Amino acid sequence: MFNPAEEMSSIAFDKILGGALNAVVSAQNNSSMTTVNFIKSVGFQNDENGNTVKPVYVDFKYPKEVAPYRAATPDSIRCVIKNKGKGYNESELNNGGYNLEGLTDVALNFTVNTEGEISAVSVVGGEDKLLEKLKDDKSGQTELKITLSAKSETAADIAIKKVPGTKASAAKFQDMTLQVPLLTIVPVPFIRVASTDIELNVKINSIYNSSESSDTKADSGMTASASARGLFCRGNVSINASVSHQKKKSTAEEVKKEYSLNIKIHAVQDDVPAGMGRILDILEESIVPKFSNDQESA
Repeated sequence: MFNPAEEMSSIAFDKILGGALNAVVSAQNNSSMTTVNFIKSVGFQNDENGNTVKPVYVDFKYPKEVAPYRAATPDSIRCVIKNKGKGYNESELNNGGYNLEGLTDVALNFTVNTEGEISAVSVVGGEDKLLEKLKDDKSGQTELKITLSAKSETAADIAIKKVPGTKASAAKFQDMTLQVPLLTIVPVPFIRVASTDIELNVKINSIYNSSESSDTKADSGMTASASARGLFCRGNVSINASVSHQKKKSTAEEVKKEYSLNIKIHAVQDDVPAGMGRILDILEESIVPKFSNDQESA
């Protein structure tokens, strides 16, 4: 007779479910070993004895601009106040209270503070004539003195100087070498099983068959004989009969079990472990650009 409880207890759930979980654990272990082997084989160099000795570095060479392009600059004029003096009137100075050794077409602008001191002087006209006057290749002069005709308590001492221009210079480049640890530029595989869903379906079908058959056979026969003598008659009668009966009965029971196992595994790229992250930080700190010839550019 079909017994569902007995049939369910006969199913090896421990092997079915445990085998699936062991497979997941084994996969996680294989993933960890893959990470270890990747770091050791790709990120580090080994000696002849197989011992890890140092990280693998990748060299990048590139030109670095060590001096920018400088455009040419023309000669210019700069007014230098050697002594500010005292007691000057700004309006009087800007209305021509000065002398430039015969250069009447040159215009200057003076700034006087509240104490009557000259705080700033600038050229506002005729700069080209000043430059012509101050050319080194002709007169040898490098500065002109300003004579102030305005009255003051203390005379100021002011000079006009030429600031030589510069020639254009091309940018300077130096070949640099950047050594980068390989582990810092390649993705390290850190695969983690985030979740595992196991669905087990068991279907049990019981089929019971019963059949019965009956067969009865009956055979009969009769014979008679008679004889007479005088007033009396004599007779013989014989009867033959046979009966057979056959009955067949058969039963059959069939139990079918169907299993369905569905496993869903969700794996993700895990974060770098704290220890490995610290190693990568140390390696990143070692990335320093160096001159290819190990000498600093002049």
